[in-house]
Amino acid sequence: MKIGVELAKDRDARTAAYLDQPLPRTRHRAEMPIPLATVSIDGGRMQTRLDGSGVGVHDPHWRETKNALFLRMNGVSFEEDPHPELPECFVDRHRMKTLLPGVESPQSDRKGDRQSAAASRREHSRWRPESLFRTCLSSLATSEKFGRMMAAEADSRGFYHAAKQAFVSDGLPYNWTIQQTHFPSFTPILDFVHAVEHVYAAARCVRNDQEELWRLHLQWTEACWQGGVREVISQLRAEQQRIGEPPPDAAENDPRKIIADTIGYFQNNAPRMDYPAYRREGLPVTSALMESFVKELNQRVKGTEKFWNDGASGEAILQVRAAALCDDDRLQRHLENRPGNPFRPNARRRPPAVANAS
Repeated sequence: MKIGVELAKDRDARTAAYLDQPLPRTRHRAEMPIPLATVSIDGGRMQTRLDGSGVGVHDPHWRETKNALFLRMNGVSFEEDPHPELPECFVDRHRMKTLLPGVESPQSDRKGDRQSAAASRREHSRWRPESLFRTCLSSLATSEKFGRMMAAEADSRGFYHAAKQAFVSDGLPYNWTIQQTHFPSFTPILDFVHAVEHVYAAARCVRNDQEELWRLHLQWTEACWQGGVREVISQLRAEQQRIGEPPPDAAENDPRKIIADTIGYFQNNAPRMDYPAYRREGLPVTSALMESFVKELNQRVKGTEKFWNDGASGEAILQVRAAALCDDDRLQRHLENRPGNPFRPNARRRPPAVANAS
């Protein structure tokens, strides 16, 4: 816990130093030019308990964690959309069963599934940006405070001078408040996978037959992939008119409410759903690497049997875990240079490697 508390204090000091600069701030520039800087944010969950109540678990409850990923990437630009067709992974019902509830896949042999998966990976690798180096943050702080931490981290990496910049996230409003406040020069991109989930939820409300449901889902999903979200909104409005508007007390699983919520979701995020343009610019269109980071974080901090003290204890474990998952040596440098390290007098201090490796 001591290490995590120290890491949190160091993070807060760096954030304060960044914010205390006179305006306009002098942005840090990485020694190696950054072709593409991508920032993502996603929420998580961890169990906490009341602090200072003795042995055992008192007042157990879930807390939201905020997690951010900073990726140095390579992204190749194209004169035309390098992949206008919907990728095979979104068409394969067998593979989509893990993402979409209630999908019934046709029988297929495992060899064919493996061949299809391998072909999809080869297809995707030709145009998607490549991740080169990552750092990350995690905290129980409010979105306002976390946005400031993100800005300080991005500046330390030289992200504001990157040739291309992208901010990829799901549709939660506070994510885009952070983007507009601290990353206005970054291209805002709605994670395509979240769009697919909303499309399928809406399609389930208006089609009962599995084959018709899947065809409608693919039609709307492909339209979103090709930049036709306005057409999808138009068709959703027609379905809303057919089944009726939701009453004020509609349940969350009421089809009328799901359709209305989906329309609102796409209306709010339509400016962030120009996927053909993002692919031409060599930008990412999903937050898959962000989701992967959250899973890695959760391996240590989340579980039905894991409870962290509310406050400093929970914040501390998030700092240690996030630092351990960074590609730089920030955790090792901290351990070597912290006061009280018995080897510190003889340790060779490592200079910060973030600027060079970022």
